[in-house]
Amino acid sequence: MSAAMTVSAPIFADDTTEVLNGQLNLDAAISVVANGDTPEAHSAAMTAIGMANALTGDFETAHDVESDQTFSGSVATSATTTAGIIHGTALTTSSAIGNSANLIHDQTMDASATQTALDGSSVASDATLNVGNYAMTSVTTATATANAYGSVSYGGENTLDLRQDSGADVSADSYVLAPTGGLGWSASTVAAANGNSASIEGYYMYPSQQVDLDQDNRGNVRASAQLEAGGGAEETQVIASANGNSAWMQNENGYAHMQGSQDNDGQVDAEASAEIGNFDIDVVTLSAEGVGNSAIISNIGADAFMGLDQTNNGIVNATTSFTGGAGGVALASATAFGNAATTYVCSECPVTAYGNMNQTNNAAVNSRVTGQMTTGSLLSGTATAIGNSATFQSVTPYSSD
Repeated sequence: MSAAMTVSAPIFADDTTEVLNGQLNLDAAISVVANGDTPEAHSAAMTAIGMANALTGDFETAHDVESDQTFSGSVATSATTTAGIIHGTALTTSSAIGNSANLIHDQTMDASATQTALDGSSVASDATLNVGNYAMTSVTTATATANAYGSVSYGGENTLDLRQDSGADVSADSYVLAPTGGLGWSASTVAAANGNSASIEGYYMYPSQQVDLDQDNRGNVRASAQLEAGGGAEETQVIASANGNSAWMQNENGYAHMQGSQDNDGQVDAEASAEIGNFDIDVVTLSAEGVGNSAIISNIGADAFMGLDQTNNGIVNATTSFTGGAGGVALASATAFGNAATTYVCSECPVTAYGNMNQTNNAAVNSRVTGQMTTGSLLSGTATAIGNSATFQSVTPYSSD
């Protein structure tokens, strides 16, 4: 195994419990490689993680946080596991991020964060599992994001002013290659790529969330998950997800509010493919989802408001393909959106979902599924393409009903 990684600047805080973070990494050339090779082992784990700038905070008391992160250049990570036989689990994970900020807090937090990935930059991640004979359980994951913000709140009244701007090209490629081998009990192959990503969570002591969001993406974003095997696992999953801009909020027992704008000008491609020999009574699930702008709020126990202007000017493609021999069940889906916004609230609580959405799509949105197998129980394919989608729904708590 070899690894080379540039370490980002530290966090600076003064005695008034304010955190002031400034990170600048120009012409970055970050390369992280993790390779492992074994004829036979009980388990194997290879992990490659690379970031241009990273901020991490864990606060038990109320804090104000101000952060500004900028990078240009490249971040590339690669993880590879090569094995003849894996009796247990093979984990192969690759993660590449341009700017990363992750905050955990127990009480009130006021945060202002700016993340910039300059035009011409690149963020690339690939994960590969090579199997000669068999791997009983495997998870192969590649993730890549130009700008990533994440926070978890356990109480208090929390405000976030988030600005994310990316001109970087982002790619995530995940491969499982076992042309003469088998995949045992379960095999998951996952690729996820984002231009800008925001994840806001709140639990436990009734946290409220007020988020003002501005996400702009100009770079191309691509996620590809591919599997080739002589035989399938009892449960085989091949999943690819690509987003120009993504904002996700999960909150409990406190007000959830998201407002602002998402603008995507980059092409978004998501591709999931599998080629498997005979796969007996196994179940193979393939999914590709590409979205120009995506926003989701799920709030349990209190009101929720989503008010976003979403504009997509980039082509969005979602493609899924399956080829198999004699087998069981193959389920393939491809979903493409120019703009997608969804708000969930509790159907058993005295709460309301409010919305003020404006969605504009100015580009082609394409979805395609192809599938074939020699014989089997079921071959199913679903292709969906939508320019603009806004959904407001009440659901049973902690379920999808």
